[in-house]
Amino acid sequence: MRLLNRACGSIASAVLLVGLGGCQTVEHARLSEPEVTAAALPTTVRPYPQIEQALACIRSTGVLKGKVFEVGSFADSTGKINSVAPGATGAFVPQGGSASYITDALTKAGAKVVSTYFGPPPVRIPADYAINGIFNSLDFGTPFAADVRVAGIGPTAGYGWAQLTLSIQLDQASTRLNKQMSMIQRPVRYRQLGVGSGRVFGDTLLTGNVVIQNQERLQFEALNGPIALGVADVIMKEFPAAARACRGIVADLLDSSV
Repeated sequence: MRLLNRACGSIASAVLLVGLGGCQTVEHARLSEPEVTAAALPTTVRPYPQIEQALACIRSTGVLKGKVFEVGSFADSTGKINSVAPGATGAFVPQGGSASYITDALTKAGAKVVSTYFGPPPVRIPADYAINGIFNSLDFGTPFAADVRVAGIGPTAGYGWAQLTLSIQLDQASTRLNKQMSMIQRPVRYRQLGVGSGRVFGDTLLTGNVVIQNQERLQFEALNGPIALGVADVIMKEFPAAARACRGIVADLLDSSV
């Protein structure tokens, strides 16, 4: 869950732009003919290894054997709209479809899942539990920013973050009586270092900014793992045997997410 720093050369000779979808490297010596390389993307969606281990551990305890869960849509109550990220407009977080992460986590934990995302099934299957998720809040902050220039030339720096909070709710299917709740927080970090110019040379004004920028992807790393972690949390709260056997695997993640 930690940001991995990446470098594409020195500040004076390279520009690294890591957004939600790729890395572009521009060599200072050939600004007129930039070379663009595509970032290697994961071939499968995998929650963090600890969470995968916890789900497998829950499955091995057998507490969910024969248990049926109804999974509905995943609600977004953040109210935040994204209109600035390259290739991304609309909401910052996926709408409704994040319920598929709940289905995946429950299946890995050994449960049977009835999906109601596309409406109620033609033939109703008696379910033991209903489980839903909500994106509760998405907050942005810039705790550090600096632009220090002497004679028009100098370094620039910025460090920002987004804090996503989501909840997983486990209810009794027949009555909607709430049984368990899990609140998960996930920070998404952004860093930028660079050098800027705003200086007159002779009768020519030279302005510009060369930067190295790193940003984690909000709609990938920030969602699949935390949702699965919340599912594991409510299951372990509901089934003490699973908590005794498996909670230690993700105890540090749960302790740091509230």
